[in-house]
Amino acid sequence: MTQRRTSVRASATALRARALRLAAPVAALLAVLTLSGTARADLAEYFTGRLPAWGRSLAGTDDTTALAYNPANIGFMPGPEFRWTHGSGDWLEGNALSFATPLGYGLASGLRMDFLDRLSSIRMLTWGLAVTPSDAFSFGVSLQNIHWEHGLTEDINYLSVALTARSRSFSFSLVGQNLALPTDDRRWEGAAVNAGFTILPLGTRLIDLGLESFFIYEPGRDDDPGYPSDPEVTISPRLTLGFGLGGVARIFTSVSVFGLELKESPQEVYGVLGFSFYPSILQGSAELTLGTIAGDDAGNRPFFTEVAVRGFRERPGAEVTTSSVRLRLNRASDARGHLRSLQRLWRLADEPRIDTVLLELPASAVSSVAHAQELRDALVHLRSRGMRVVCHLERGDRLAVYACAAADKALVAPAGRLHFSSPSDRHGHLSDLLERRNIRADFARIAFHKSPAERATWNQTTRRDLVEQLERQVVLGVAAGRRLEPEAARQAIAPGERTATEARTANLVDLLVEENQLASYVYDLAGKKTKPRLLDEGAFGKTKARGFHTGRSIAVVYIDGELVEGDSASVPMLGTRLAGARTVTRALEQAREDSSVGAVIVRVETPGGSAKAAEAIRRAVRRTAKAKPLVVSMGGYAGGAGYYLSTPAERLFANPGSITGGINVLYAKADVASLAGTLGITGPPRASTGFNPYTARERQELNREVVKRYDDFLERVSVARKLTKRQSHELAQGRAWTGEQALGHGLVDELGGLRQAIAYVTKRAGLAADAPLLELPSKATLPLATPRSGVPANTWVPPEHRATVRALTPFFIYSADEPLMRLEQPPIRP
Repeated sequence: MTQRRTSVRASATALRARALRLAAPVAALLAVLTLSGTARADLAEYFTGRLPAWGRSLAGTDDTTALAYNPANIGFMPGPEFRWTHGSGDWLEGNALSFATPLGYGLASGLRMDFLDRLSSIRMLTWGLAVTPSDAFSFGVSLQNIHWEHGLTEDINYLSVALTARSRSFSFSLVGQNLALPTDDRRWEGAAVNAGFTILPLGTRLIDLGLESFFIYEPGRDDDPGYPSDPEVTISPRLTLGFGLGGVARIFTSVSVFGLELKESPQEVYGVLGFSFYPSILQGSAELTLGTIAGDDAGNRPFFTEVAVRGFRERPGAEVTTSSVRLRLNRASDARGHLRSLQRLWRLADEPRIDTVLLELPASAVSSVAHAQELRDALVHLRSRGMRVVCHLERGDRLAVYACAAADKALVAPAGRLHFSSPSDRHGHLSDLLERRNIRADFARIAFHKSPAERATWNQTTRRDLVEQLERQVVLGVAAGRRLEPEAARQAIAPGERTATEARTANLVDLLVEENQLASYVYDLAGKKTKPRLLDEGAFGKTKARGFHTGRSIAVVYIDGELVEGDSASVPMLGTRLAGARTVTRALEQAREDSSVGAVIVRVETPGGSAKAAEAIRRAVRRTAKAKPLVVSMGGYAGGAGYYLSTPAERLFANPGSITGGINVLYAKADVASLAGTLGITGPPRASTGFNPYTARERQELNREVVKRYDDFLERVSVARKLTKRQSHELAQGRAWTGEQALGHGLVDELGGLRQAIAYVTKRAGLAADAPLLELPSKATLPLATPRSGVPANTWVPPEHRATVRALTPFFIYSADEPLMRLEQPPIRP
């Protein structure tokens, strides 16, 4: 861990050294121009009724100083900011107060008050509004009112309009400034068009280099016959340079030439040198800036000071203190909820000033071995960044203990209990269940191992070798994390219930700690008086992107639930989700056509289902994979149709405990209408009151269809995995494999979860390390199940029978003439 942090610091030091080498020539030029005494600095360029944004670039500044000259850029602020600015000098004595904040929905607004104390005691009020549809474009407008305290002239109202367009390393701005309103006779007096760009040579804000020019229009005057004048355009170019010091501070300079008129030579050159310091906490930061303006006409004592309080941070790692963080995960939910939990942990790993993470796991925090492995991987990742990880269990099961074994310390409440159920399929044996409920079933199939056929036709146990593989992974993980021999770990998590004391004796946990004592425990562990804070989604202040924006995103397309034709939906009372082919293919099309998406991850969390739906999705996956880097990440299970639709991806990632394979095709029918009445289900599913097995002719036709579809399945697998058809058949026949086994058989490419898949596509597509994730389809498009899906939205099942009904889900949602590619009934928990 120490070596990792040392390496990071060394890289940062090398990067700063490069920044200093690049900055040196410009800094030397600035020193010559501003300190030689021969250059004249005319500050009339700045004198527009307000204090200027000294040394800031037109296109690259994203804070409240943008209100002064580019209102579009307040749209890029990640959070609110309040700023006080003070200028001292003969011509620029005064103060300014400004505040700006994002409003949501792509809007941001700000207000600024300037008080100039020289000349006529000018007061200026500026209101700005920015519309920012994306982090690549913003349009802004501001209104200014200038008031002279001593009544030298009437108030003037100005309008400014601005736009900024950006890539990750380039920003361009065009601003029409000080345009008087149409009702003002002096509408063109002092008007200016400002244009400029800023580049990030290293791709991050470590160095920014800007070039811009102010085109100031002065109309001719004929109101005084003794001093007539022609219209003039004054050109004032400026070069800006800034470089950061590890997110803690920043040095910025600018060199300006004033009066570069079209027919004349340059007249005045002046420069600005400033230094900003950013003390931060996890929720936000402050800014302290000092600077000076050099030149003969700058007057006496030409310096400026700025103080800002911000609801965002310059970047993680600039905090003045280290912190301990308390994070509570929610109970196991759908694939989206699981990813959000992982993202919260990944985000902590990017916070160098966090030294201890207290993770509280509720009962049933994870739903599968694969999800537990991804959670475990996140804890290992935190520790690799030099953080201490403490895991606290209220109550727990095998998977919770398995995940917590990756932490530095595992705790349990004194009154807590650990319940270890017998390793088996959660829903038991379907054949016995069907017999007990007097449910008749019939199948047309080709493979011996296909789950619904196997369970309904033969009274035999679940594939024991699959369960044993998962149990072995859990036992070895607990043994490695808790420093136990494998056999001791197996005995420690053998079926039964353990009290907290028994768990401690078996070395499954380190200590018994009440919830109200956790803060004290972390305090002792961290060696400082830092009370852990309960982290929620908005606990940390937002951070500026490393570049002008995060660049292209990674689309995560979910295939979560039973595969069906039509739209995706959910049946909350059954705990069942339906992954609709129409919804998924639209999501893939959106990811393919959206130019802001650089890569795609298809997250597969399905036991399979409709063969027709799988074929539609497979084609969409293939089209998308031809357009952009696309990989598949397998969650708890990705079998049957779930594996079939994954074959066009350029790389398949599976957790060691993912359940995949299940290559087969079948038709199934069952008499579940009587079951619905027996169990008290209201809103009966699609089923007839009568039941007839397949006739001989029907079975003959279905068997031909099964053979054809199965042969197509084998062909897809053989081509994608570079296997012979015989090899594919040996691995098929409905057999399910763990991800670990699948890797050995060549059915997947790499063992790893979402984090590894994200890292792969980030490198493959050349994306930024902080590329955002775009989750598709939008959750707002996922309705409750409707009668068209076969399961009415008002379906209600008595709680004591829900496990039974979930086990029979295929018979509730698929018709008897629908070809299925389906894995054995998930989930399996060791």
